Amino acid sequence: MNNYLFVLGRDRNLSLLELVSYLKRKGMDYKSVKITDTYAEFQIQDFNPFNSIKELGGIVKIAEFIDINKIKIEKNKILFGLTIFYNDIRLISQLYELFKKEKVKAIQKKPRKVFFSPKESKKLDLELFIFKNKIAKVIVNSNPSEFKARDETRPYFDKLKVTSLRLSKILVNLSQVKENETLLDPFVGAGSILQEAMILGINVVGTDIDKKSSEGAVKNLEFIKNKYRLRTSFKIHNIDNSEIGKVIEKVDGVATEPYFGPFFLKIPKYEEVLKIIDEVEKIYYSLLLKLKKILPKNSLAVFPVPVYKTNKGRVTFDFENIVKELGYEIYSPLDSIKMPIKYSIKGNIVERLIYILKNP
Repeated sequence: MNNYLFVLGRDRNLSLLELVSYLKRKGMDYKSVKITDTYAEFQIQDFNPFNSIKELGGIVKIAEFIDINKIKIEKNKILFGLTIFYNDIRLISQLYELFKKEKVKAIQKKPRKVFFSPKESKKLDLELFIFKNKIAKVIVNSNPSEFKARDETRPYFDKLKVTSLRLSKILVNLSQVKENETLLDPFVGAGSILQEAMILGINVVGTDIDKKSSEGAVKNLEFIKNKYRLRTSFKIHNIDNSEIGKVIEKVDGVATEPYFGPFFLKIPKYEEVLKIIDEVEKIYYSLLLKLKKILPKNSLAVFPVPVYKTNKGRVTFDFENIVKELGYEIYSPLDSIKMPIKYSIKGNIVERLIYILKNP
């Protein structure tokens, strides 16, 4: 096993749970070594950082712990970045001795924040993390522009019905659905979650009551399938979820962002939101009841639950009571992190509480 360091994204707990879920989804042998507020160290067998960074939505960069004497420098002048977690003078001295021995002119650059951003890292020839008695070399950074490029080139886009591709990938990994298995999104919208699942080698099926969304999702998934030459399959049904059992017999997991009600341009009134919550709660209950029949034992369903900002404070509904009544279990892939995970974007009126449910 090799030791790897994962720099966690903005939503620390969500990034960490995605990482553990991803390792489980891929069937990798791993062991947690250390977890902090900013990074996680794992021992992993047969791990490919270059492939994995493309398949993870919440990891910023991946580094590998190495012997300082095995650092290879192919230029006689380099710009290097050094993030120091523990000021080990001996190790830092060894590093500069290596530069001197290799006759390398090394110019050090410091990060503006705790870590170098992926954009800053591109300018570096070498990026290192210093700890007590050990050093890690950054192997690969995330590429936010890849998500942006996919977003901008899709044939169908509706900003009111689109889940961010980063969050979509996280939700898919949290479901732990494996390659060649089938993932369901019962609120398909523009197909964001399903397209990220297809790219990960997962077959997908989606439903949506809105005909325009269903047709748009088909266009997007056909586009993604052709662009990336994917072998995975997709099927979209333009139906109400009350009919889901009539067209779908079995899926291996669920990842979705359900209907949250109308799009708000300003903080709504408390009384207005109560009416919306009543409608949304019924939709959740009905769907979870239907899913019991098509989800195999121990399979997972990832559900964000809305929290609305109102003129009288934040409001949501008792999702956990629904879960208990219908016989699901609230699941976390890491015992140290309890569900739900709060996910919010600055300025948004609707926040999310992300749950993972298990069908026992």
